[in-house]
Amino acid sequence: MRLKKIYVLGALCTSLASFQAIAQDNQRSIQNVESIVIGKPATKQTVAKPAITQPETQVVAKPEVQVVSPKPKVVKEVITPSTSTQTIHVVDARDNLEYDVIVETNDVIKERLEGLENIMPMPYNESVQKYIDYFLYKRPSFTREMLEKKERYFPVFDKYLVKHNIPNEMKYLALLESGLNPKAKSHASAVGMWQFMTPTGREMGLTINDFMDERMDVEKSTDASFRYLTQLYKRFDDWQLALAAYNSGPGRISRAIRRSGHTDYWSLHNFIPSDTRAYVPQWQALNYLMNYAAEHGIFPDYNKVLYPHQVETLLVNGYLNLETFAKLNNFSLEKLQDMNPHLTKNEIPAYAKNIELNFPSEHYAYFEGRRASILDSSSRLPAARIYNDVASNDGPYHIEYVTSKKYHTVRSGDHLSKIADNYGVSIADLKRWNNLRSSKILRGQKLAVHVKQSKKIYHNENSDEEETVVASNTPSKTTKEAPAASAQRTNVKVASNRSSEVNVIEDLKPNNEGAKNVTKTIKKYHKVRKGEALGTIAERLDVGQSELKKWNNIRNANDIKYGQSLVYYQTVTEKVYTSNTQKRSSIVHVVEKGDTLWNIAAKYPDVSIDEIKRLNNLSSNTVKVGQKLKLKS
Repeated sequence: MRLKKIYVLGALCTSLASFQAIAQDNQRSIQNVESIVIGKPATKQTVAKPAITQPETQVVAKPEVQVVSPKPKVVKEVITPSTSTQTIHVVDARDNLEYDVIVETNDVIKERLEGLENIMPMPYNESVQKYIDYFLYKRPSFTREMLEKKERYFPVFDKYLVKHNIPNEMKYLALLESGLNPKAKSHASAVGMWQFMTPTGREMGLTINDFMDERMDVEKSTDASFRYLTQLYKRFDDWQLALAAYNSGPGRISRAIRRSGHTDYWSLHNFIPSDTRAYVPQWQALNYLMNYAAEHGIFPDYNKVLYPHQVETLLVNGYLNLETFAKLNNFSLEKLQDMNPHLTKNEIPAYAKNIELNFPSEHYAYFEGRRASILDSSSRLPAARIYNDVASNDGPYHIEYVTSKKYHTVRSGDHLSKIADNYGVSIADLKRWNNLRSSKILRGQKLAVHVKQSKKIYHNENSDEEETVVASNTPSKTTKEAPAASAQRTNVKVASNRSSEVNVIEDLKPNNEGAKNVTKTIKKYHKVRKGEALGTIAERLDVGQSELKKWNNIRNANDIKYGQSLVYYQTVTEKVYTSNTQKRSSIVHVVEKGDTLWNIAAKYPDVSIDEIKRLNNLSSNTVKVGQKLKLKS
């Protein structure tokens, strides 16, 4: 996040003359201070400057410091009593809470900063002191909030600091970027704890799509951020320059180095953009305060401390309604969203693959005992997503997405970022698909691109490619008349109960008796593919073109369209055992609106969800209205 150059009260001391000088700071600089955006939008607001309060044991006159009137209504904040002999009574510039902040001399602060030096230098200067004062005397509430949040997020940061061999101090960058808010969004559309822009996020391998934004995934975005900082360090060989480049972009820092001839941050300070000059001093000030806030009398509210989530991780493939899932597991949707900030919608779509879902550990035993029924109900596609294809008369369907491979020919002016944006993919994916080690591409070069396309999934039993229907000698009211068949299938019986229609099919099993061949006519459907003509379809289906035209009321062979369903009939012969047969019955359940595998299994004795899936070759718990499920008798 780019932060405007800000000005804050100078070094505080105990003398009256110093505080009178503070009171004379110009109003424009104060407004610039208060426009800082850390974690939430800033609002313009006139705030009283801090005034010294002396303990009763001291005979020191209280300095008069200008207070802007009218003074906002103040909520008194309870702070642990200070052991120092001098405090300053301040009002937070945003939430108007009052604090008694312990004053320390510049020499003490300088000594503490030197003690914090690890790999990165911690110089004490006027710029650093300005921002220490800012977070102490203007924004103590922000300092306290960071103390409350860091318990949850710093363990994650520490894991990836070790993994990428990055200085421990780099974790304080997230306080500056987002205020430790994984869902933070800036006016420039930077998103997440580490404030990635979309192209940079995708280049670092983060997935950004219509239901998920991994810039808000704490683990993955932290890993990406530290990998990016490592790249910047390798480029500039200086961690402070890497910090500055993280904020302003590496190009600006490179230009500043060329103009100045210097390669260390503080020598470049006056050559870098004004909105970046405050960045490293602010980071250093937050580093100081996360280690020495208590010495200044600022403590977290221990009732608001965020502790690490205890989670189990589920791998989701296909549709899952998060609201239903949370409700059935007896916790709130808000709790699930808090554990999965990267999921931007209340559902995982049907085309999703291998999506990690964090789940509260304390509810896992309950979920495990009811896994089948909970997943069955949570994975049922909403009725609002089911459409009806009136044009082709194919019945209800829903939309799913498939990935197809295409090729892009590089044109003049193309670059990987532009191509990635055009196809909605990441630069990292483009490189991986085409084995590119760098971002350099050549005009005329062909790049493989995997793009997502929508696909209609019909809910009729066999409608994905062909639908098979048994033709009867006596047409029903709901079916078209078919050519007469030489025999009628008689082993289909329809039974019904109060709640749903059930087809009972008796499978005939031979008992060492004779059999006879039965010929019947089968009605089928063929969906027209791209480039197909009526003649080629007729040849492929082994029927006459004139018959195809008659069965489908087609006058002109050129009138067929892509996706159109064509009716055709085929004659088949079956061997049927006619005498002394043993009957083994099975039940066919026709899925109705509101049905789930769990509900269906509950209707029939000794029928389990796993058995239904096995008998019907189901890979998921999703069932569709009108679908026929075979059950054991």
